[in-house]
Amino acid sequence: MNPIERAIALFAPGAALARARNRAALQVLTTARYDAATTGNRGASWRRASSDADAAASQRARLSYVARDMVRNTAFAARAQAVIAANVVGDGIIPKVVVAKSEAKKAALMAALKDHFDTTAIDANGRQNLYGLQRLVMNTVVDAGEVLIRRRRRARNDGLGLPFQIEVLEPDFLCTEKDGTDAATGNTIRDGIEYDSVGRRVAYWLFREHPGAMSRIRMKTDVRRVPASEIIHVYRQDRPGQMRGVTWFAPIAMLLQDMADYADAQLMRQKIAACFAAFRTLTDSDTPAKAEERQSMTLKPGRIETLLPGEDIKFSTPPAAEGFAEFSKYILRASAMGIGITYEALTGDLEGVNFSSGRMGRSEMNRNVSGWQWLLMVPQFLNPLAGWALEAWSIQNGALPRDLHIEWVPPMRELVDPTREITALADKVRAGFTSRQSVVRELGYDPEQIMAEIEADALDANARNLAFDTDARAREAIPAKANKEDTRDDDDAPPAKGSRK
Repeated sequence: MNPIERAIALFAPGAALARARNRAALQVLTTARYDAATTGNRGASWRRASSDADAAASQRARLSYVARDMVRNTAFAARAQAVIAANVVGDGIIPKVVVAKSEAKKAALMAALKDHFDTTAIDANGRQNLYGLQRLVMNTVVDAGEVLIRRRRRARNDGLGLPFQIEVLEPDFLCTEKDGTDAATGNTIRDGIEYDSVGRRVAYWLFREHPGAMSRIRMKTDVRRVPASEIIHVYRQDRPGQMRGVTWFAPIAMLLQDMADYADAQLMRQKIAACFAAFRTLTDSDTPAKAEERQSMTLKPGRIETLLPGEDIKFSTPPAAEGFAEFSKYILRASAMGIGITYEALTGDLEGVNFSSGRMGRSEMNRNVSGWQWLLMVPQFLNPLAGWALEAWSIQNGALPRDLHIEWVPPMRELVDPTREITALADKVRAGFTSRQSVVRELGYDPEQIMAEIEADALDANARNLAFDTDARAREAIPAKANKEDTRDDDDAPPAKGSRK
């Protein structure tokens, strides 16, 4: 109690107690809160908004333009995009046909997929195979935040293994002016995407050509309604209810731009520091004509200049350029962390990196890469594509077995130190902590294919009477010296009757 309350307590103890309690409760209300909720000067830079994910990203188109400019003109932005695509896609996330029965149909479907996906037949523009399109999809998701893949149905007599092709489209093709309620269907249209009464996507409103093309003025009204069954929409969903993506460069765009500006300023400082400038004070006897004539004189190697009485020369001392390396490393570390890769992958700077630190950093990045593969590329792009492929194959070959489906195998994960890591993986299998199949998948291979190749190698080696030290059973079963003719010596010959041998 404060002095006033103690004075009141002499005459009205109940009132003094109530006053003290109320004051204590008020103090709790005004002090027991999160500091981040402050409205003072410390929180003045925060932009508090109650908007949903898509309202907060209403400028996503402008952000994607900025990101594309960075990829075109900023080396580290281009490197970040390349690192993500190379690790997520690599040489390609390959299909694998799984079926419990009907091996004949499995082999036929796999042959059709290989013929269609491994060639440019899959590309509506005839430029890429499926794995090149995967990289194109991942690149676009990184810089624009999202990508559209449109199915182009083809006739059975077009000469394609499967009667469809796909076309990768930038999100610019979405007609975002289409917004509101569609008069014909009563469906809701937001940002060019049409939803039915329960919120399912039923159609996309797309420009026929890219609106940024040279003929964009003519094309602004050339918009088509494409059923959602013909479109695959790929983007990273960061918030519940988010219907469209945002460029991955959004959190680091200002950092990289500030660094580019700072690098330009440092370069200018270095140019100034490299200049050797001298300033001469003229004497009072120099006439304007004489002064102009002597101003054209410059320093040259080995030159001896005679100064007039009273003349003086002073040399400039430009400021030294310091602190650039430390600042650059800070910016690049923050940028690498913001986009989900390691500093070493972003910059190629391996100074001070050993096996342990490299493996720890790479482990964190591998988790991100695995998430981008299994939570983004496979469920959003490749599984719907597999559905299109199975539908196209069934048109030509009849109904599919109910247990037949397509799985996907990601590319091989590069090892930091293969000598150590392969040994550790083998020890895990020997100890029973994991299976050979899981290790093979972890390394980016198909266990079924690996076993088939090992079996084929063993059969071929046995047929040729060869032994390799990679197969302990082969070392024991096959003699070291062998050929097609009988090369046994007397010790190898069958024992004679009555012999002790």
